Amino acid sequence: MTAAEPSHLLDARTALARRARLVFIEVAPWRVMAQGPDPIAGSIPDALRTSVRSDFAGTPTADSGHLPLPKRAAVRASARAHGIGPADDLVLYTRRIEELSSAARAWFVLTWAGFRSVRVLDGGLPAWVRAGGPTTRPRQPRPAGPVRDHVAPAWPPGDGGRRVLETTDVLEIARYGTLLDSRPASSYGGTPDDPRTGHIPHAIHAHSAELIAPDGLLRPPTELRKWFLSRRAIGGQEVGAYCGGGVSSALLVLAGALLGQQVGLYVDSWSAWERDGSLPVEKGAVLTRSAAVDTDCG
Repeated sequence: MTAAEPSHLLDARTALARRARLVFIEVAPWRVMAQGPDPIAGSIPDALRTSVRSDFAGTPTADSGHLPLPKRAAVRASARAHGIGPADDLVLYTRRIEELSSAARAWFVLTWAGFRSVRVLDGGLPAWVRAGGPTTRPRQPRPAGPVRDHVAPAWPPGDGGRRVLETTDVLEIARYGTLLDSRPASSYGGTPDDPRTGHIPHAIHAHSAELIAPDGLLRPPTELRKWFLSRRAIGGQEVGAYCGGGVSSALLVLAGALLGQQVGLYVDSWSAWERDGSLPVEKGAVLTRSAAVDTDCG
């Protein structure tokens, strides 16, 4: 981790100590990640309830993936509906360990939309409970209204350092840089009798589940760096990531940011690529390490 990128991740003990100054946002995944009831009842007190589908994705089109970026104006309007603004200190979390990439997707969208302080709670709600944090019922969004008086109305220009990749960018990065495919090995390898399954040519398999330690926390920076180095994803070359719909791969972008490595996100990902018959597809099995949990392979 470099001095320039110190604050994208927050540990549960620090979050608990500073909770009076933080705005907690619970992020539900776009699809069910695990069967059965939640292992933890309740949520972080006063947390806002959001979801990838309704708050951090736009309306799909014929040319987009199934979870395209929303409009910046829509993200900001939703924030005002929740009573928060660009200067608030936001902490994103998920209820289950295997949903962490959904919080990473929300982090990507909010920083891209201009929020100045957005962090992901390392280990999510389980880590909060282990740290002794209280739980209660999460609150629902408030009706749309004006931003709180103490929140400055001005939004900063720019994209928060996030890079959104288009198809032409992906083709170039795959050939001359490093393109990471964060889906499971079975998706990466493809099905022999289906010509539109497999991966983008030259993409390197990089299952995002491997970034999560058995205790549900993101692996420490030294391990993350080795993981990225083993995939030629640290250095001056351009690095990009994709998955099925820009959720699982958002976790690679977050991990890269912790290391000071920019990773561009192909938000439309495979769900758009596979539908375009003019785009090339490559098949092939890969060796992959086992992981304790899976992540949201949106």
